[in-house]
Amino acid sequence: MTEHVHFLGICGYAVSGAALLAREQGWRVSGSDDQAYPPTTDSLTAAGVDWVDGSDPANLERWGVPDLVVVGNQTRASNPEWLAARERGLATLSEIEFYLRLTSDRVRIAVCGTHGKTTTSSLLAHMLDACGMDPGFRLGSTSLDLGGTARLGSGPFVFEGDEYSTAPWDRRPKFLHIHPQAACVTRLELDHPDIYPTLDAYRAPFVELAQTMPEGGLLVLCADDPECVALARHASCRVTTYGRAETADWRVELGGDAGNIQHFTIIHGDEVHATALTFPGTHSALNATAALLLAVAGGAPLQRCIDACAGFRGPARRFEVLGAVGGITVVDDYAHHPTEVEVTIAAARQRYPGRRIVAIHTPHTYSRTYTLLDDYARSFTGADVVVLGPIEEARERGMAATVSSHDVAAKAGDGRPVHVVASSAEAVELITRLARSGDVLLVLSLGGFDKIAQRLVAALEVAHVH
Repeated sequence: MTEHVHFLGICGYAVSGAALLAREQGWRVSGSDDQAYPPTTDSLTAAGVDWVDGSDPANLERWGVPDLVVVGNQTRASNPEWLAARERGLATLSEIEFYLRLTSDRVRIAVCGTHGKTTTSSLLAHMLDACGMDPGFRLGSTSLDLGGTARLGSGPFVFEGDEYSTAPWDRRPKFLHIHPQAACVTRLELDHPDIYPTLDAYRAPFVELAQTMPEGGLLVLCADDPECVALARHASCRVTTYGRAETADWRVELGGDAGNIQHFTIIHGDEVHATALTFPGTHSALNATAALLLAVAGGAPLQRCIDACAGFRGPARRFEVLGAVGGITVVDDYAHHPTEVEVTIAAARQRYPGRRIVAIHTPHTYSRTYTLLDDYARSFTGADVVVLGPIEEARERGMAATVSSHDVAAKAGDGRPVHVVASSAEAVELITRLARSGDVLLVLSLGGFDKIAQRLVAALEVAHVH
């Protein structure tokens, strides 16, 4: 019987969510992380979870020897605490396996794909909740609608189906462990080149997902992406498609932006469904359609799901408007892949027509930036001014730099001003000096660039007072 669970990498979104769910079960919960910081640590402390900053074999005895050790996927194979747990023969599970143990008797729905997973899975959980189905969920960011990154619930369980490796001992993507009854693939293009060196390597697990779906299941694919469409021939279950393409089973027609609401129509045969969403951009309408199809597959009424779209606040840092000061709007977004940068800038252009877009971006990891460098040539086409911060090392900390933000700047120029800064402080000083009324300051960064969006709001408020 499990009574004490110890988590490695406890401050990660998925792992902290798992820790809080374990606490809800009444278990003793402890954990460690090499990057322990608020607000995650505040949430853990408030829930009665014991945690420590830093990995150390002694942590395995600090609160008593645990019955189970759960390991997050950011834990390195050389982590001394993980090595000690293995040497002592302690029972271990990956974070995703722990979630699967908690949801063994539930309908599982997985949102997979290169882009849009967090927003789509958050909206899906929001729809199911609005329909009174008490969904559980595991998300990659805090849901502003439902609170937190995870909830056990009692109804269908929504998984954000991450394609990154599972654990130090298991290099398979997390989503292959889920075995969902329904799943979607939002888009498929090369990412995570540190573990997938080629598109063929990246594509392979998605093919396996299609091949291993249950016979009575449903696979939802984006008809606008040839890579997604190609997965249909591998599917062992029913397939339905969505998108703007004429061939889509559920066709999306965009209707424009008005009053900070995007209007679009979903057409299925003779059915025409008018839909409204607070998030701008073609990609947002497509994500909402994928969520809708999965919600209906999970037993939710179609119209109630459509109605739920209009009030969707989304996950944190997904086109999150933090404030407007002196006619300058600050938007914070998680975009870090070149394609995500491109579509988010396009969404800002749709939401704020005629205004100057200042894009502030920190590329993420050397391997991704180096491999996808040429793609940056199109990423900033919708921006008027670009500010590039240092590359976020993340899990590649300590590795030799193979590329720099100056290389990205060389691709991103094309007639627009591009500034490369060495720090977030330099960026704040530069941007507050350059910004003028009517500007949209669009932060595009996985790590948030030292919370630069919030700091820009504060700096603009000071400048506006003076």
